[in-house]
Amino acid sequence: MAVELSAAGQARYGLSVIGRVELPPGNALFLTLPATTPCLNDLRIRWADGRVEDLAREDLCQPRRTIRLAPAAN
Repeated sequence: MAVELSAAGQARYGLSVIGRVELPPGNALFLTLPATTPCLNDLRIRWADGRVEDLAREDLCQPRRTIRLAPAAN
């Protein structure tokens, strides 16, 4: 799994902010982003099975922002 960020509307995704990790189903991942990260970001989630999920204009400056992701059902 990987999580990549791009300033909203820029489509310039950087390296994964979590590296590459295996996150077991039902677990949480907490991220602390650099202070220079803009509030509005597009997120690209790369799942271990190769799927890619894009989330547009997520406001990451909200306190305790939670984004719940669920892998596709088999």
